[in-house]
Amino acid sequence: MQTRYYSKGLAGLVLSGSALRIRAVREIVFFRTELGDSPVENFLDSQSPDVRAKIVRTLELLRTLPMVPSKFWQKMRGTSSLWELRVEYGGNIFRVLATTAKANRVILLHAFQKKSQKTPLQDIEIATQRQKRYFQRHGYL
Repeated sequence: MQTRYYSKGLAGLVLSGSALRIRAVREIVFFRTELGDSPVENFLDSQSPDVRAKIVRTLELLRTLPMVPSKFWQKMRGTSSLWELRVEYGGNIFRVLATTAKANRVILLHAFQKKSQKTPLQDIEIATQRQKRYFQRHGYL
């Protein structure tokens, strides 16, 4: 099974019709199940257009900025290799859990709306299991 790379809204940005483009620093990859479903894309599709746009803009920061502010992207404490994309919109908090691989690849594993201060263990477990499945299928690219 081939990994599909996210292209909706994450293409290079052309400013004011000029030839200036923002180049990707990281490659964003959506985890896919054995059946080809992408849980993170499904989550994005289930959100309102405003929430989806905010998450995509934050993914664009991750894709293009060499140094992403910790307000948006930080390593999760208590895990060996999970990171979280942090998004706030309309008083709600959203998280996209991810892992990294060689060649500045970021694999988006799990997304959810956060309802408590601490990230639920169940959500961390889902991301950890998907991470294992991804690397079993693709190796540590």
